[in-house]
Amino acid sequence: MSFVDKMMQTVPGEILPVPEDYMANELVGNLFTIWAGGFGIAVIPWALYCYFKKQNDIPLLLIIGGFICSLLEPMLDHLGHLWWPTNLPGPSFVGYDLNIPYLIPPCYVFFIAMTGYWAYTRMKAGLDVKGLFITWLLISMTDVIMEIPGTATQAYIYYGDASFKIFGFPLAWGWLNGTSMLMVGVLVYLIEPYLKGWNRLFLIPSVIVAMGASYGMTAWPYFMSLNWDMPWIATRLLTLLSLVMCLMVVRFAAALVASAPANDPVGALRSKLAHA
Repeated sequence: MSFVDKMMQTVPGEILPVPEDYMANELVGNLFTIWAGGFGIAVIPWALYCYFKKQNDIPLLLIIGGFICSLLEPMLDHLGHLWWPTNLPGPSFVGYDLNIPYLIPPCYVFFIAMTGYWAYTRMKAGLDVKGLFITWLLISMTDVIMEIPGTATQAYIYYGDASFKIFGFPLAWGWLNGTSMLMVGVLVYLIEPYLKGWNRLFLIPSVIVAMGASYGMTAWPYFMSLNWDMPWIATRLLTLLSLVMCLMVVRFAAALVASAPANDPVGALRSKLAHA
């Protein structure tokens, strides 16, 4: 049967369950929970300090958004072929028949919301196109550095034939997650100057919107490579295509940020388009 014939064949949907006997070493599981989730808990006092002492509400609102955004995790785990051990501390909630451990909500707070906030502060300080690409690269590397200790010790597993694995970590998640974190900063940079009073609460869903939109734009080739029956070379090419999509999104974001001053980004862009 050819690849095209397989594409046209109707098959029932199926969620591959986590093996009942998949358990992490207890010490490894506890240490990784602290490693991955501890950062998110640690930034909450700092965000409260910013809110009450510096009248900066952005970190606290993004933290709330990060907690809510963690509800996307089981969808990404299902599409991206990730298993959590059955004995990790948790679950914090269950989705797609997957138990999501306690570490995930605070992990989203730090590695999605707060990394996005750091990107936002870099943009406020002024970034050209090269600077935004460097910021994206640094953010992507934080994901790689955070995840490899977990996959190398089997605190969790990316199962199946994922492309370009290092110590069990598919490198595609570095650029996919890095782009999603960067886009949180881009969206906050574009909308924050216009949010006054109660409208400041719209910063909360900005985390969810930016992350979800980023995956919609960039991750679909990679998810195809994992979930479609196709030749080995096609899975690798589609994974590389996801990198190309990330680079395109970052370049588009860089054009917006480099052209828009922090005090009125959308107004400046409109003015430039009107005189183009």
